[in-house]
Amino acid sequence: MKRARLLSCLAALTGCAGLIGVPDLTFDESATPTPDGGRNGDGSASSDGSASSDGSASSDGGDASVPACDSTKLQTDAKHCGRCGHDCLGGACNAGKCESVVIKSGLENPVDLTVDGASVYVTSSGNGAVLRIAKDGSKTDVLASGHTKARGVTLDGQTLYWSNMDFAGDGGDGYWGGVWGCTLPACTDKRLVTTGDWAANVRFSGGFLYFAENNNSAVVRVKSDGTLRTDIATPTQPFSVAVDAQHVYFTANNGNLERVPLTGGTQEDIGPIEIGSSFGFVTVDAERVYWAYTADNGTGHVYSALKATPAAPKEQYGTANKGSIGVVVDATTLFWTNQGTFSGSASNKDGEILACPKAGCGGASPVVLDKSLLCPGAITVDADAIYFLTFGTQSGSADGELRRIAKP
Repeated sequence: MKRARLLSCLAALTGCAGLIGVPDLTFDESATPTPDGGRNGDGSASSDGSASSDGSASSDGGDASVPACDSTKLQTDAKHCGRCGHDCLGGACNAGKCESVVIKSGLENPVDLTVDGASVYVTSSGNGAVLRIAKDGSKTDVLASGHTKARGVTLDGQTLYWSNMDFAGDGGDGYWGGVWGCTLPACTDKRLVTTGDWAANVRFSGGFLYFAENNNSAVVRVKSDGTLRTDIATPTQPFSVAVDAQHVYFTANNGNLERVPLTGGTQEDIGPIEIGSSFGFVTVDAERVYWAYTADNGTGHVYSALKATPAAPKEQYGTANKGSIGVVVDATTLFWTNQGTFSGSASNKDGEILACPKAGCGGASPVVLDKSLLCPGAITVDADAIYFLTFGTQSGSADGELRRIAKP
């Protein structure tokens, strides 16, 4: 069987409302967060409840420092972009739409992220670092280094966990990694939770960590103290995982997105993933599971399925995706990343951030929130903003970025 490629950017590089023809996106930012707590890099909405993504008061909350809304300037006013009170959070306003702003540049092939009230946590595969970056970009802390092939990252309150696919301190050789943790804010008590043969994405839920052990073809459940470890599923080369109150969902080279009960059991096919494709991420909300992958010809696919009736027809988002990777949902909307195309081993600057209502695009084209990006990948949200990573030009380059764009 052809070996599945992992994350599309990595594989290829290593061997709004009011616009004509687009749906009207609306957001209920006071809605209840998604079931996994919103802290995971699989893209769930944040539950930090902060007034704005940089910690400041919202622009329509009476802050005297915010300029009054001049309705004649809604096409260019970054504090009132497209409508009064719509703050671009540091980005420019162009034709009534907020543009993204770079929070941190010079990252070495960043691959996953998660957020809390003040910070974004990023894993960097190029130099094996785990970073804490202030949402306003004012400070970056290196929480861990030397974690070769750093991959997934997830939060449990004040405990940070991350996975790496290869690390000498894990006690193995070759492609051997594991899941690590530390207590915030200092992160001085770094500890190996458990080993894993190419431990890919990791997520926390209900006192347990769940991760894909790619080389060992297993989905692993382990308590956060390292005990009670068990293989709950044995798919072929799993990569991304997402967790709700009943199931673990995962991508694998089995020709389907699959799920299994939290403690293990029968693997259930949910929806299509082409064998040999590049796997993207998975996320869930109360009703649906969402996933992305990229076929061998570079075409990206983004789907959702009803969790209660997975055999029902799937919803597909967009028909012209190029290299879909990241998926994230909030109360009303699905956001995703398209990595774009490549010239040889180098990424072309044509990646995109797209959005549609969670129920589907309704026959319209997705809303393009951002474009001309160098291989965007993992994506997440908080109450006000969308955060995403760009992998950079190619493997080994140090031009990756953490970016933020205000929600439409």
